[in-house]
Amino acid sequence: MNHKNVLLSLAFILCFTSMGALAFPSEGIPISEQLVFRIEAGGWGDASPEDIRRVLESTGRELLKHIPQNKIIRIHVVASDTVPQVDFKRAANGEYTVRLAVKGRFWAQLAFQFGHELGHIVSHYERINDNKIGNENKWFEETVAEAASLFVLARMAETWKTDPPYMNWKSFAPAHKEYLDKLLKDTEIPTVEKMPQWFNDNRPALKADPHLRERNRVVAIHIFRMLERDPSQWEAFRYLNLGRPDATNSFESFLENWYFSAPKKNKGVVKEVVDLLGIKSKLISNHAK
Repeated sequence: MNHKNVLLSLAFILCFTSMGALAFPSEGIPISEQLVFRIEAGGWGDASPEDIRRVLESTGRELLKHIPQNKIIRIHVVASDTVPQVDFKRAANGEYTVRLAVKGRFWAQLAFQFGHELGHIVSHYERINDNKIGNENKWFEETVAEAASLFVLARMAETWKTDPPYMNWKSFAPAHKEYLDKLLKDTEIPTVEKMPQWFNDNRPALKADPHLRERNRVVAIHIFRMLERDPSQWEAFRYLNLGRPDATNSFESFLENWYFSAPKKNKGVVKEVVDLLGIKSKLISNHAK
């Protein structure tokens, strides 16, 4: 980092020290009212729009109870013949368009896909375009979204045992765990100690293509485990894209922005991610002492 960038980074830290981390109003709205869906009819096979809405509401609750929102998230849900995604372009009223590639009553797959797209939404994915700095670090947001998918499946596997969208859907609870277990089983996961070397080896590929799902999932599973231990740390991820990137757009700078944007109570999980990947940041290390 050159002298100019050091000065900019110091100025950034001073700004957040004086102002505090970016804050969201503490007075939220009830979880049951935080998501409003408009389900586009057609393209869902034998799944009804109402059943889809119920599954998406259940999925959303599992994540939003740990990342409470201070505004309503409006989502237009459309069946996709290609891949699931959340569009960058939003409606005039702020409504998101989420495209899900599920046909039929495959509720675990639906939850997995929507959990991923909701992960993008709550981590402010649109800021990547707003900042106009390129997608070199987008792989990490994709990884966080993947962690959200794993997390909601794990939680729904338990919740649906007693509180499914319909009481006669309790029998579907094991399907969420089966879907999750297969993903975990099919992914070769290096130990925490070996992750810095793994990341060093895979960093160029991730930077070049943010959608390398199998590699994204390696990091996502470690993050998922962190959040399973302490779900309250999901709060850190709403600050993921809210920092002020410098001209280098390096991954180190991206993580530093995230660390100094997050509230004090959530900086620990950011530091854990930094250490997991073997990232060396004097700014974070000195602040964390």
